[in-house]
Amino acid sequence: MKNEIIEEVRKARAALAAEHDYDRQRIYEWAKATTAAHKQAQRGASRKKALKTTGVVAKSPAARKRRVRPARVTA
Repeated sequence: MKNEIIEEVRKARAALAAEHDYDRQRIYEWAKATTAAHKQAQRGASRKKALKTTGVVAKSPAARKRRVRPARVTA
């Protein structure tokens, strides 16, 4: 019994390997570059969306963590 999804994944994997001449290093570099581009696109889309909806400037995670705490006075 053949599973169509597994066959499709195997064909895609074989096509990708053939595209990069079966060189593991080239496949790795391609995957790394593709992942980085995808993450960059996701970050840009989320920041633009947040700025449009809230209307405030996005703060860095470090800036968001900083909070002023009241000084404790002991008597």
